[in-house]
Amino acid sequence: MILLKKLALAPIFFVVFALFVYQLVPFLKSYDFVFSLSINTFLSLAILSLLISMSCLLFVLFATLAQDFKIALSVAFLSALSPMLFLEPALALVFAVAIFVSFLLSYLSLDSSLKSYLTFKPEALLGPVIRHLSGLLILSLCLIYFFSTSKIIAEAGFQIPDSLIDTALKMTPMDSIPEQNLPATQLPAISQEQIDLLKQNPDLLRQSGLDPKILDTLSQPKAAQTPQSLTQNLVKQTVKDQIQNLIKPYQNFIPAGLTLLLFLTLQSLTSIINLLIYPLLWLAFFILEKTGFVKFETEQRPVKKLVV
Repeated sequence: MILLKKLALAPIFFVVFALFVYQLVPFLKSYDFVFSLSINTFLSLAILSLLISMSCLLFVLFATLAQDFKIALSVAFLSALSPMLFLEPALALVFAVAIFVSFLLSYLSLDSSLKSYLTFKPEALLGPVIRHLSGLLILSLCLIYFFSTSKIIAEAGFQIPDSLIDTALKMTPMDSIPEQNLPATQLPAISQEQIDLLKQNPDLLRQSGLDPKILDTLSQPKAAQTPQSLTQNLVKQTVKDQIQNLIKPYQNFIPAGLTLLLFLTLQSLTSIINLLIYPLLWLAFFILEKTGFVKFETEQRPVKKLVV
């Protein structure tokens, strides 16, 4: 019966932690979400942060009720294997080791607190451990995100997402751009033969400071091209090329920058969510005590004082 009580929260913790790892998978396949300003991306990051906080809360509650080194670390080890089900082997192995180390450090800190407290106050004893564990899990997550992003950029290079350029252009009135800065607005008058000739000699466009990709926009049906859309396409391509050329020398530092941005985002979201941890801890032990799952004892201890 005692063993069942100690393992009561383990299944719930396994499920929530597996959901956290599963929710992480899409973020490792692309770096575009870092630049996205959509509500869907924000909700995905918020859900990921919530799962991190809930995983930390459940593990600390489980370890507190178990109060057994072997049981707690056995459950921590099994949960650390969950990335093997969802991630590629190399990333899964790194993530599994980082997760287990995070749980180990948190358990040692929790065990020290549980052996030295005078009055059991879950908010004061368990709250700091939960916050520290969430920070360690975010660091573990960011570690594999760094490796994943580095691999993607090494294989395909870094490209500014079109959604970011579109958002920036929407915030910039097209009327504010002087027409003399847009020589491409005269390009629709070019015949198809001239376009084909320029495609065969792209160096002529490069000498004029234009990207040969602009010709692809001119090859579209004229019915689908309006002066305004042509201007927007040309401005978009020009801005994108300029940004790409600007960041190209620093491409090796981009994965670290993206990782730092992800860390700050998740850390901020989890810090807000962790404000709910303290009332949840109080409520959890209130319910456990009222249901008879746990009980508290009041002790009187002798105190030694100096008298002169």
